[in-house]
Amino acid sequence: MKKSFENARRREKNGVHYKHDLGQHFLYDEELLRSLVEATGVTREDCVLEIGPGAGTLTKCLCAAARRVIAIEVDHDVIPFLKANTQGFDNLTVVEGDVRRLDLREICAPLGEGFYVIANIPYNITTPIFELLWDSGLPIRQISVMIQWEVAQKLMAAPSSELYGILSVRCQLLCHPTLVRQVPAQCFTPPPKVDSAFVRLDMRREPPVPVKDEKLLMRMVRAGFGMRRKTLTNALKGVVEAQTLRAALEQAGLPASVRGEALSVEQWIILSNACAPLQPAEACTR
Repeated sequence: MKKSFENARRREKNGVHYKHDLGQHFLYDEELLRSLVEATGVTREDCVLEIGPGAGTLTKCLCAAARRVIAIEVDHDVIPFLKANTQGFDNLTVVEGDVRRLDLREICAPLGEGFYVIANIPYNITTPIFELLWDSGLPIRQISVMIQWEVAQKLMAAPSSELYGILSVRCQLLCHPTLVRQVPAQCFTPPPKVDSAFVRLDMRREPPVPVKDEKLLMRMVRAGFGMRRKTLTNALKGVVEAQTLRAALEQAGLPASVRGEALSVEQWIILSNACAPLQPAEACTR
């Protein structure tokens, strides 16, 4: 902790200040960072995309472990410090800009197939970053990120639990999530108001059960959790015709009184698959 504090003070004296609007909370514990990188399984044969490298403490660990690293940083003021701290590595490319507004396909092309995304994600854009990566179509092998502890719990939540929701279903549909470790707030500079967690999301090659219509599946999931206290018979009105839904619930072996929060990812898929062949074409594409 003392070293973290001293590094922070030195960084401020050098003219770099933490920008709360960018969600900047940095880790300076290199031993901890090396252990987290090791937990991802990255080797000298692998390539990495880092989002929000900041002053480059994690970046140095990534450069030491991987074959190539591309780091995207939105804060123009911190980039000179990032480059100074990583000047001993020739396998790093720094890109300035907001990852949500850049052409990720072009930026990530040099990383090839099966690259890793490893990052300390700003808390205020955690869900948009997940959605961006999951929807990108990029050949990502694994996403390993530092996020808020509660968000980590949501990613791995089980059906019928308080934190189980849309994010849980989407994550478990596309990934195998693993909690690497919980990281207390005091490990960061400046400390955030909540604890964090480093999670490893290994991308699935195939969903747990084959999906006939992913758009319909996610429309049903969003509607089901949008009114999570209502039965699916009521929550899915306007998404699936009542007669179709009744038949699908029976086919899936689910009671008419079931709520969306009680369904596992596999059950959501089975239910949407049962609805898909019966839905009018225009309803499936809305």
